[in-house]
Amino acid sequence: MKRVSEKPEISPKEAEIHYQSSKENYTIESAESHLAYYREKHPIYYAVLLQNV
Repeated sequence: MKRVSEKPEISPKEAEIHYQSSKENYTIESAESHLAYYREKHPIYYAVLLQNV
């Protein structure tokens, strides 16, 4: 997993919208969940969502 070293300039609302749109376009081709995929492919957005749960 990539480290997020700088403070993201993304609002929690923007991160939620990005997550939902990613989820809509995600197709399951393996046993990997969307959350695991999202954490790996979009670490900055994931970090914002994680901080605001």
